[in-house]
Amino acid sequence: MKRYLLLLILLLLIFLTGCVEYKYLEKLGLITAVGYDEAENKELKGTVVLYQFNPAMQDVEKVLTSKANSSKGNRISQNFDTDHKLVSGQLRIAIYGRALASKGISHLVDTLERDSSIGNMVYLAVSDTTAEDLLTYQMVERHSNKGTYLYNLVKQNVESELMIAPTLQEFITDYGSVGKDPILPILSTSNGILGINGFAIFQRDKFVKEINKEDMFYIRSLVENYHTAGSFEVGLPMERFKSQISKSDIESEEETDEEKKVYIVFDSIKSDHKIEADKQNIPAFNIKLTIDARLHEITEELKLSDPKTLKLIEAETSKYIENKIMKNIKMLQEVNADPIGFGMEYRTRRNHASLTDKEWEEKYKDAEFDVNVQLNLIRTGVTD
Repeated sequence: MKRYLLLLILLLLIFLTGCVEYKYLEKLGLITAVGYDEAENKELKGTVVLYQFNPAMQDVEKVLTSKANSSKGNRISQNFDTDHKLVSGQLRIAIYGRALASKGISHLVDTLERDSSIGNMVYLAVSDTTAEDLLTYQMVERHSNKGTYLYNLVKQNVESELMIAPTLQEFITDYGSVGKDPILPILSTSNGILGINGFAIFQRDKFVKEINKEDMFYIRSLVENYHTAGSFEVGLPMERFKSQISKSDIESEEETDEEKKVYIVFDSIKSDHKIEADKQNIPAFNIKLTIDARLHEITEELKLSDPKTLKLIEAETSKYIENKIMKNIKMLQEVNADPIGFGMEYRTRRNHASLTDKEWEEKYKDAEFDVNVQLNLIRTGVTD
Protein backbone atom coordinates (compact mmCIF):
# COMPACT_ATOMS: atom_id res chain seq x y z
CA MET A 1 0.00 0.00 0.00
CA LYS A 2 2.84 2.35 0.91
CA ARG A 3 4.55 1.63 -2.43
CA TYR A 4 1.39 2.58 -4.34
CA LEU A 5 1.06 5.78 -2.31
CA LEU A 6 4.70 6.67 -2.99
CA LEU A 7 4.25 5.99 -6.71
CA LEU A 8 1.16 8.20 -6.78
CA ILE A 9 3.05 11.08 -5.09
CA LEU A 10 5.92 10.76 -7.60
CA LEU A 11 3.49 10.86 -10.54
CA LEU A 12 1.80 13.98 -9.11
CA LEU A 13 5.18 15.69 -8.69
CA ILE A 14 6.12 14.90 -12.29
CA PHE A 15 2.75 16.22 -13.50
CA LEU A 16 2.99 19.44 -11.47
CA THR A 17 6.58 20.04 -12.53
CA GLY A 18 5.47 19.83 -16.15
CA CYS A 19 2.97 22.67 -15.55
CA VAL A 20 5.57 25.18 -14.33
CA GLU A 21 6.57 27.88 -16.81
CA TYR A 22 10.32 28.40 -16.50
CA LYS A 23 11.48 32.00 -16.98
CA TYR A 24 15.20 32.32 -17.55
CA LEU A 25 16.44 35.75 -16.45
CA GLU A 26 18.65 36.33 -19.49
CA LYS A 27 15.62 35.83 -21.75
CA LEU A 28 13.42 38.39 -19.98
CA GLY A 29 13.02 42.11 -20.54
CA LEU A 30 12.18 43.45 -17.07
CA ILE A 31 10.12 46.62 -17.43
CA THR A 32 11.16 49.19 -14.79
CA ALA A 33 9.34 52.24 -16.19
CA VAL A 34 6.44 52.89 -18.54
CA GLY A 35 5.39 56.15 -20.14
CA TYR A 36 2.24 57.19 -21.97
CA ASP A 37 1.60 60.07 -24.39
CA GLU A 38 -0.99 61.25 -26.84
CA ALA A 39 -0.46 60.18 -30.46
CA GLU A 40 -2.09 60.95 -33.78
CA ASN A 41 -5.54 59.57 -34.66
CA LYS A 42 -6.43 59.17 -30.97
CA GLU A 43 -3.75 56.51 -30.55
CA LEU A 44 -1.64 56.03 -27.45
CA LYS A 45 2.13 56.23 -27.57
CA GLY A 46 3.83 53.89 -25.13
CA THR A 47 7.45 53.97 -23.96
CA VAL A 48 9.08 51.32 -21.77
CA VAL A 49 12.48 51.13 -20.08
CA LEU A 50 13.88 47.59 -19.76
CA TYR A 51 16.54 45.73 -17.87
CA GLN A 52 18.07 43.13 -20.20
CA PHE A 53 20.46 40.68 -18.60
CA ASN A 54 23.44 39.21 -20.39
CA PRO A 55 25.77 36.78 -18.55
CA ALA A 56 28.76 38.22 -20.44
CA MET A 57 27.89 41.87 -19.76
CA GLN A 58 26.63 44.17 -17.05
CA ASP A 59 22.92 45.01 -16.82
CA VAL A 60 21.85 46.57 -20.11
CA GLU A 61 19.14 49.22 -20.48
CA LYS A 62 16.89 49.37 -23.52
CA VAL A 63 14.06 51.79 -24.37
CA LEU A 64 11.19 50.79 -26.67
CA THR A 65 8.51 53.08 -28.11
CA SER A 66 5.36 52.13 -29.99
CA LYS A 67 1.86 53.33 -30.89
CA ALA A 68 -1.42 51.48 -30.44
CA ASN A 69 -5.00 51.98 -29.35
CA SER A 70 -4.38 50.82 -25.77
CA SER A 71 -1.60 50.23 -23.24
CA LYS A 72 -1.80 46.46 -23.72
CA GLY A 73 -1.76 46.98 -27.48
CA ASN A 74 1.51 48.82 -27.05
CA ARG A 75 2.89 45.92 -25.03
CA ILE A 76 2.06 43.51 -27.88
CA SER A 77 3.72 45.83 -30.40
CA GLN A 78 6.84 46.27 -28.25
CA ASN A 79 7.25 42.51 -27.91
CA PHE A 80 7.90 42.39 -31.66
CA ASP A 81 10.86 44.78 -31.22
CA THR A 82 12.94 42.73 -28.78
CA ASP A 83 14.27 39.21 -28.39
CA HIS A 84 13.49 39.39 -24.65
CA LYS A 85 10.06 38.53 -23.31
CA LEU A 86 8.57 41.64 -21.67
CA VAL A 87 7.38 41.23 -18.08
CA SER A 88 5.96 43.83 -15.65
CA GLY A 89 6.89 42.32 -12.30
CA GLN A 90 9.73 44.83 -11.73
CA LEU A 91 7.78 47.95 -12.76
CA ARG A 92 8.80 50.84 -10.48
CA ILE A 93 7.26 53.99 -12.00
CA ALA A 94 4.61 55.01 -14.54
CA ILE A 95 4.87 58.43 -16.21
CA TYR A 96 2.15 60.35 -18.04
CA GLY A 97 2.85 63.11 -20.56
CA ARG A 98 1.58 66.56 -19.60
CA ALA A 99 -0.95 66.81 -22.46
CA LEU A 100 -2.32 63.33 -21.78
CA ALA A 101 -2.59 63.95 -18.02
CA SER A 102 -4.63 67.11 -18.71
CA LYS A 103 -7.26 64.98 -20.48
CA GLY A 104 -7.50 62.24 -17.85
CA ILE A 105 -5.53 59.13 -16.92
CA SER A 106 -7.99 57.00 -14.94
CA HIS A 107 -8.28 54.37 -17.71
CA LEU A 108 -4.49 53.94 -17.79
CA VAL A 109 -4.18 53.80 -14.01
CA ASP A 110 -6.97 51.22 -13.96
CA THR A 111 -4.95 49.04 -16.37
CA LEU A 112 -2.01 49.03 -13.95
CA GLU A 113 -4.29 48.13 -11.05
CA ARG A 114 -5.75 45.17 -12.94
CA ASP A 115 -2.33 43.69 -13.73
CA SER A 116 -1.71 41.12 -11.00
CA SER A 117 2.05 41.20 -11.60
CA ILE A 118 2.26 44.91 -10.68
CA GLY A 119 2.36 45.94 -7.02
CA ASN A 120 0.23 48.78 -5.68
CA MET A 121 3.33 50.65 -4.44
CA VAL A 122 4.43 51.58 -7.96
CA TYR A 123 5.00 55.33 -8.23
CA LEU A 124 3.05 57.55 -10.64
CA ALA A 125 4.33 60.86 -12.05
CA VAL A 126 3.68 63.47 -14.74
CA SER A 127 6.30 64.53 -17.28
CA ASP A 128 6.82 68.26 -17.80
CA THR A 129 6.80 67.58 -21.57
CA THR A 130 6.19 64.06 -22.87
CA ALA A 131 6.90 60.75 -21.20
CA GLU A 132 8.90 59.67 -24.26
CA ASP A 133 11.19 62.74 -24.03
CA LEU A 134 11.75 62.08 -20.34
CA LEU A 135 12.53 58.38 -20.67
CA THR A 136 14.84 58.84 -23.68
CA TYR A 137 16.67 61.86 -22.23
CA GLN A 138 20.45 61.58 -22.18
CA MET A 139 21.69 62.30 -18.66
CA VAL A 140 25.15 63.63 -17.87
CA GLU A 141 25.61 61.07 -15.11
CA ARG A 142 25.22 57.59 -16.50
CA HIS A 143 22.87 55.29 -14.55
CA SER A 144 22.42 51.57 -15.06
CA ASN A 145 18.66 52.00 -15.54
CA LYS A 146 16.55 55.14 -15.85
CA GLY A 147 13.44 53.51 -14.42
CA THR A 148 15.27 52.56 -11.23
CA TYR A 149 16.85 56.02 -11.03
CA LEU A 150 13.46 57.78 -11.25
CA TYR A 151 11.98 55.45 -8.66
CA ASN A 152 14.85 56.18 -6.24
CA LEU A 153 14.54 59.91 -6.97
CA VAL A 154 10.91 59.91 -5.85
CA LYS A 155 11.50 57.46 -3.00
CA GLN A 156 14.21 59.50 -1.29
CA ASN A 157 12.05 62.65 -1.40
CA VAL A 158 9.13 60.72 0.08
CA GLU A 159 11.34 59.32 2.84
CA SER A 160 12.71 62.84 3.49
CA GLU A 161 9.08 63.94 3.99
CA LEU A 162 9.32 66.53 1.22
CA MET A 163 6.33 65.17 -0.69
CA ILE A 164 3.29 62.90 -0.48
CA ALA A 165 3.93 59.33 -1.66
CA PRO A 166 2.56 59.18 -5.24
CA THR A 167 1.81 55.46 -5.22
CA LEU A 168 -0.66 53.62 -7.42
CA GLN A 169 -2.65 52.73 -4.29
CA GLU A 170 -2.76 56.38 -3.14
CA PHE A 171 -3.96 57.60 -6.54
CA ILE A 172 -6.69 54.98 -6.77
CA THR A 173 -7.86 55.72 -3.21
CA ASP A 174 -7.97 59.49 -3.76
CA TYR A 175 -9.61 59.21 -7.17
CA GLY A 176 -12.24 56.82 -5.85
CA SER A 177 -13.05 58.93 -2.77
CA VAL A 178 -15.66 61.70 -2.71
CA GLY A 179 -13.98 64.91 -1.57
CA LYS A 180 -10.32 63.97 -2.22
CA ASP A 181 -8.19 64.46 -5.33
CA PRO A 182 -4.76 63.05 -6.30
CA ILE A 183 -1.46 64.92 -6.44
CA LEU A 184 1.61 63.69 -8.37
CA PRO A 185 5.19 64.93 -8.86
CA ILE A 186 6.17 66.60 -12.14
CA LEU A 187 9.45 65.30 -13.56
CA SER A 188 11.54 67.53 -15.81
CA THR A 189 14.85 67.59 -17.68
CA SER A 190 17.49 70.32 -17.43
CA ASN A 191 21.23 70.46 -18.13
CA GLY A 192 21.57 66.70 -18.32
CA ILE A 193 19.68 66.08 -15.08
CA LEU A 194 16.30 64.47 -14.38
CA GLY A 195 14.55 65.88 -11.34
CA ILE A 196 11.29 66.92 -9.68
CA ASN A 197 10.29 70.38 -10.87
CA GLY A 198 6.90 70.78 -9.17
CA PHE A 199 3.64 68.98 -8.47
CA ALA A 200 0.52 68.26 -10.50
CA ILE A 201 -2.82 68.91 -8.81
CA PHE A 202 -5.60 66.72 -10.19
CA GLN A 203 -9.33 67.36 -10.29
CA ARG A 204 -10.57 63.78 -10.27
CA ASP A 205 -8.28 62.21 -12.90
CA LYS A 206 -7.36 65.39 -14.83
CA PHE A 207 -4.23 67.48 -14.26
CA VAL A 208 -5.56 71.02 -13.70
CA LYS A 209 -2.90 73.01 -11.82
CA GLU A 210 0.84 72.99 -11.27
CA ILE A 211 2.36 74.15 -7.98
CA ASN A 212 6.01 74.78 -7.20
CA LYS A 213 8.13 72.71 -4.85
CA GLU A 214 7.98 75.30 -2.07
CA ASP A 215 4.16 75.21 -1.90
CA MET A 216 4.15 71.44 -1.43
CA PHE A 217 5.08 71.96 2.24
CA TYR A 218 1.87 73.91 2.94
CA ILE A 219 -0.34 71.30 1.29
CA ARG A 220 1.49 68.26 2.68
CA SER A 221 1.35 69.64 6.23
CA LEU A 222 -2.46 69.40 6.08
CA VAL A 223 -2.45 65.89 4.60
CA GLU A 224 0.24 64.10 6.60
CA ASN A 225 2.08 64.86 9.83
CA TYR A 226 5.84 65.32 9.80
CA HIS A 227 7.98 63.00 11.92
CA THR A 228 11.28 64.83 12.61
CA ALA A 229 12.11 65.20 8.90
CA GLY A 230 11.38 67.66 6.11
CA SER A 231 12.44 71.30 5.77
CA PHE A 232 11.10 74.65 4.56
CA GLU A 233 12.24 78.23 4.06
CA VAL A 234 10.45 81.49 4.91
CA GLY A 235 11.18 85.11 3.99
CA LEU A 236 10.09 87.42 6.82
CA PRO A 237 9.99 91.26 6.72
CA MET A 238 13.24 92.64 8.14
CA GLU A 239 11.29 95.62 9.46
CA ARG A 240 9.91 93.39 12.23
CA PHE A 241 13.44 92.45 13.36
CA LYS A 242 15.14 95.85 13.37
CA SER A 243 15.69 95.87 17.11
CA GLN A 244 17.36 92.43 16.91
CA ILE A 245 19.82 93.35 14.10
CA SER A 246 22.87 95.65 14.41
CA LYS A 247 22.40 99.12 12.88
CA SER A 248 25.42 98.75 10.58
CA ASP A 249 23.97 95.60 9.00
CA ILE A 250 20.67 97.34 8.20
CA GLU A 251 22.23 100.45 6.70
CA SER A 252 24.52 98.43 4.44
CA GLU A 253 21.53 97.09 2.54
CA GLU A 254 20.53 98.86 -0.70
CA GLU A 255 16.95 97.56 -0.64
CA THR A 256 14.01 99.52 0.72
CA ASP A 257 12.45 98.55 4.06
CA GLU A 258 9.55 96.89 2.21
CA GLU A 259 11.91 94.73 0.14
CA LYS A 260 14.28 93.62 2.89
CA LYS A 261 13.79 90.06 4.08
CA VAL A 262 15.20 87.78 6.72
CA TYR A 263 15.37 84.29 5.25
CA ILE A 264 15.15 81.38 7.67
CA VAL A 265 15.39 77.66 6.97
CA PHE A 266 13.75 75.19 9.37
CA ASP A 267 14.29 71.44 9.48
CA SER A 268 13.81 68.42 11.80
CA ILE A 269 10.10 69.11 11.61
CA LYS A 270 7.54 67.38 13.78
CA SER A 271 3.96 68.46 13.19
CA ASP A 272 0.36 67.70 14.07
CA HIS A 273 -2.66 68.93 12.12
CA LYS A 274 -6.37 68.90 12.84
CA ILE A 275 -9.19 69.79 10.43
CA GLU A 276 -12.75 70.07 11.68
CA ALA A 277 -15.92 70.95 9.77
CA ASP A 278 -18.21 73.47 11.48
CA LYS A 279 -21.94 72.84 11.69
CA GLN A 280 -23.00 75.47 9.16
CA ASN A 281 -25.00 75.41 5.94
CA ILE A 282 -21.98 76.72 4.05
CA PRO A 283 -18.99 74.38 4.57
CA ALA A 284 -16.60 75.95 7.09
CA PHE A 285 -13.40 74.43 8.43
CA ASN A 286 -11.21 75.10 11.45
CA ILE A 287 -7.58 74.19 10.72
CA LYS A 288 -5.06 73.86 13.52
CA LEU A 289 -1.43 73.12 12.71
CA THR A 290 1.28 72.75 15.35
CA ILE A 291 4.90 72.60 14.18
CA ASP A 292 8.02 71.84 16.21
CA ALA A 293 11.13 72.65 14.20
CA ARG A 294 14.82 73.45 14.43
CA LEU A 295 16.13 76.78 13.16
CA HIS A 296 18.72 75.43 10.73
CA GLU A 297 19.96 78.57 8.96
CA ILE A 298 19.33 82.33 9.02
CA THR A 299 20.65 85.07 6.71
CA GLU A 300 20.98 87.80 9.37
CA GLU A 301 22.80 87.92 12.70
CA LEU A 302 19.83 88.04 15.03
CA LYS A 303 20.22 87.93 18.80
CA LEU A 304 19.23 84.28 19.10
CA SER A 305 20.30 84.20 22.74
CA ASP A 306 17.48 86.64 23.53
CA PRO A 307 14.16 84.83 24.27
CA LYS A 308 12.29 87.82 22.78
CA THR A 309 13.97 87.20 19.43
CA LEU A 310 12.95 83.55 19.42
CA LYS A 311 9.36 84.41 20.33
CA LEU A 312 9.28 86.95 17.50
CA ILE A 313 10.59 84.37 15.02
CA GLU A 314 7.90 81.91 16.15
CA ALA A 315 5.12 84.48 15.88
CA GLU A 316 6.18 85.89 12.48
CA THR A 317 6.79 82.43 11.00
CA SER A 318 3.40 81.21 12.26
CA LYS A 319 1.72 84.17 10.59
CA TYR A 320 3.72 83.57 7.38
CA ILE A 321 2.63 79.89 7.23
CA GLU A 322 -1.01 80.82 7.89
CA ASN A 323 -0.96 83.23 4.94
CA LYS A 324 0.72 80.67 2.67
CA ILE A 325 -1.81 77.97 3.60
CA MET A 326 -4.74 80.33 2.92
CA LYS A 327 -3.23 81.36 -0.42
CA ASN A 328 -2.90 77.71 -1.47
CA ILE A 329 -6.42 76.83 -0.31
CA LYS A 330 -7.88 79.70 -2.36
CA MET A 331 -5.90 78.53 -5.38
CA LEU A 332 -7.29 75.01 -4.93
CA GLN A 333 -10.83 76.37 -4.67
CA GLU A 334 -10.37 78.28 -7.93
CA VAL A 335 -9.53 75.08 -9.84
CA ASN A 336 -12.02 73.02 -7.78
CA ALA A 337 -9.37 70.51 -6.72
CA ASP A 338 -9.21 69.08 -3.21
CA PRO A 339 -5.95 67.16 -2.58
CA ILE A 340 -6.16 67.95 1.15
CA GLY A 341 -9.48 66.11 1.53
CA PHE A 342 -11.78 68.79 2.97
CA GLY A 343 -14.68 67.07 1.22
CA MET A 344 -13.99 63.80 3.02
CA GLU A 345 -13.92 65.63 6.36
CA TYR A 346 -17.17 67.47 5.56
CA ARG A 347 -18.82 64.23 4.42
CA THR A 348 -17.80 62.43 7.63
CA ARG A 349 -18.38 65.17 10.20
CA ARG A 350 -21.70 66.38 8.82
CA ASN A 351 -22.93 62.83 8.17
CA HIS A 352 -23.39 63.46 4.43
CA ALA A 353 -22.83 59.87 3.35
CA SER A 354 -24.77 60.47 0.12
CA LEU A 355 -22.62 63.48 -0.91
CA THR A 356 -21.50 63.17 -4.55
CA ASP A 357 -18.42 64.59 -6.27
CA LYS A 358 -20.57 67.05 -8.20
CA GLU A 359 -22.35 68.24 -5.05
CA TRP A 360 -19.06 68.75 -3.24
CA GLU A 361 -17.62 70.74 -6.16
CA GLU A 362 -20.52 73.19 -5.85
CA LYS A 363 -20.11 73.51 -2.07
CA TYR A 364 -16.30 73.59 -2.09
CA LYS A 365 -15.94 76.81 -4.07
CA ASP A 366 -17.89 78.71 -1.36
CA ALA A 367 -16.30 76.98 1.64
CA GLU A 368 -14.77 79.10 4.40
CA PHE A 369 -11.55 78.41 6.27
CA ASP A 370 -10.02 79.55 9.54
CA VAL A 371 -6.31 78.68 9.85
CA ASN A 372 -4.33 78.74 13.07
CA VAL A 373 -0.62 77.83 13.07
CA GLN A 374 1.67 77.51 16.09
CA LEU A 375 5.39 77.16 15.39
CA ASN A 376 7.61 76.12 18.29
CA LEU A 377 11.42 76.36 18.02
CA ILE A 378 12.99 73.27 19.56
CA ARG A 379 16.60 74.50 19.07
CA THR A 380 18.72 76.80 16.91
CA GLY A 381 21.40 75.74 14.47
CA VAL A 382 23.99 77.35 12.21
CA THR A 383 23.97 81.08 11.43
CA ASP A 384 24.98 82.25 7.97
